[in-house]
Amino acid sequence: MNRLEISKKDLKFNIDVIKKTVIGKDKDDSGNKIKIIAVVKANAMGLGIVEFSKFVINNGIHTLAVSRVEEAVELRLAKIDAEILMLSPVSSEKDINTLLDNKIILSVGSLSEFEKIEEILEKREEEASCHIKIDTGLGRYGFLYEDTEIIDAFEKSKRLKIVGTFTHFSKPINEKWTRKQFNRFLDVVAGIRSLGFDPGLLHASATTAALKYDDMRLNAVRIGSGFQGRTLLKNFTLKKIGTFKTNIEEIKIVPKGHNISYSNTYKTKKETKIAILPVGYMDGFFMKKDRDNFSFTDNVISVLMEIKKIFKDNSTWVTIDGNKYKVIGRVRYVPYSYRYYWSRYQSR
Repeated sequence: MNRLEISKKDLKFNIDVIKKTVIGKDKDDSGNKIKIIAVVKANAMGLGIVEFSKFVINNGIHTLAVSRVEEAVELRLAKIDAEILMLSPVSSEKDINTLLDNKIILSVGSLSEFEKIEEILEKREEEASCHIKIDTGLGRYGFLYEDTEIIDAFEKSKRLKIVGTFTHFSKPINEKWTRKQFNRFLDVVAGIRSLGFDPGLLHASATTAALKYDDMRLNAVRIGSGFQGRTLLKNFTLKKIGTFKTNIEEIKIVPKGHNISYSNTYKTKKETKIAILPVGYMDGFFMKKDRDNFSFTDNVISVLMEIKKIFKDNSTWVTIDGNKYKVIGRVRYVPYSYRYYWSRYQSR
């Protein structure tokens, strides 16, 4: 059985480090401790959305963020009553009603969306909360930062209460560009306040920006990959929390000169004992992202990295009974799937 085992100890370590860094001594402009929003989209980035959400809640993080209606519903069906923010704007009336039924905080990225939700709330004779998404340069969801309709949304707010305003950085490791986006966002916030409206909870930084820029944490930060131990910052200590485990399917001894795997990937130099593991592409092993629609500079860097690989050992290794062994064959597609073993986290 293939399985992904997550270390509760290491996950808690990451949570504690991030909490200490972000909210240990920092407070927002109102003197309140900065809030951490746990981003649990994409099945908690592969870790199991329900189990992961319960764990972060038990460790002092009480606001979750998702990007799909199904994710929000799954959390509510699991009896998770934490505050949940829907990061992606929703235009389908059916989906809007589903989110309202489940008491989800909406995100709104256009005036037409705002007006539609107001109409639905009027029919339901209810009120709901939302965050306004501002596009400061990512080119995805949200009001453009120079759009006067941002103020129109505040003016039209009756049943749909604006309790937050946020943006998202497109290249947080680049400080010059990130500060440009950040200043655009601050200008929007200042404009909202100058007209007597309250922009609510302000958040702009995801993991990398939250850890890198003290002044950009505002009232809240959104943390997702950081909990897994992934960050673009080289000198920031987080732990990798997952270990992929499988069982040996077969052990055999093959003679010298024997070909291994498709396309005769490897030829043995001597009599060799090999172990066959039931792991393949469907498990994510050896899968990588294509360079689709990347900039010219990104493509040049990718090509140079591939050339660099020619001159170094790029072997993949596995650990069996504490000893490391090189993977010598191509992986295969097999009808196995791994399960989440939350009950076994403490075993590491």
